[in-house]
Amino acid sequence: MLQNAPGKIDAAYFQSMHGDSKSLNAEVLVPILLSVKLDPELAAVRDQYLSEWDYQETADSQATSLFEWFWSNVLTDTFQDDLPEAYLPSGGSRWYVVMRNLVQQPDSPWWDDKTTADKVETRDDIFARAFAETIEQIQKEYGKDMTKLPAWGELHSATFRNQTLGNAGISLIEDLFNRGPFITGGGKSIVNATGWTVGESFEVDWLPSEREIVDLSNLDNSVAIHTTGQSGHAYHPHYDDMAPMWAKVEYYPMWWEQESVINDSEGHLQLVP
Repeated sequence: MLQNAPGKIDAAYFQSMHGDSKSLNAEVLVPILLSVKLDPELAAVRDQYLSEWDYQETADSQATSLFEWFWSNVLTDTFQDDLPEAYLPSGGSRWYVVMRNLVQQPDSPWWDDKTTADKVETRDDIFARAFAETIEQIQKEYGKDMTKLPAWGELHSATFRNQTLGNAGISLIEDLFNRGPFITGGGKSIVNATGWTVGESFEVDWLPSEREIVDLSNLDNSVAIHTTGQSGHAYHPHYDDMAPMWAKVEYYPMWWEQESVINDSEGHLQLVP
């Protein structure tokens, strides 16, 4: 157990660990992308956003949006001509490992686009194509001014949908029971694990529903958070009051001792037979 003083854990350290959004995938691929020859305008955008990036996929990061958009395209461009539709890449740890190994073989047949009979593509060709497609798609969506590129949290938001009435198909009912979108960071196969699916959307489609840090030397020093709130009633203030805290990787006290529970309680429910 890591401690900052005898008998007390360093809660801030573990909180920062939960919120660690570093992409090891980007750490491998970005240096290669930076070395690829691009048209000057494309190279300028690439260098502006990625050359000094620390690979942290935080909610306010435009570099993350650019990289993950590129990642989606480079996966598609590499494998769509080789694999059946059911086996096309969805992103995540399996494909990180595949690419980590494949990029070390810049002339591998996997890079060749079989639909171009007059050319044999290399890794750098596919990287250049995927990045050009990325910029074209972003500018089509948000305009030529790349400063309008959304930060990662705007693309990678989390919406909490009620599993019954939240899928009613009636907007008024769904708006009542569902909450979001909430801007969040992180990504697939990252410690701050907020998943999304390549080829579908950048929207969060799975996530850590609860985070806890338990101090076994002093249980009252423990903290926790879970998505939405502690009440299942849509009009109750505790129906969704934890969602913003969850999105920011914040916590509330997790009281264990009876005195702490009583002293810090909001109210008491007494059941009388």
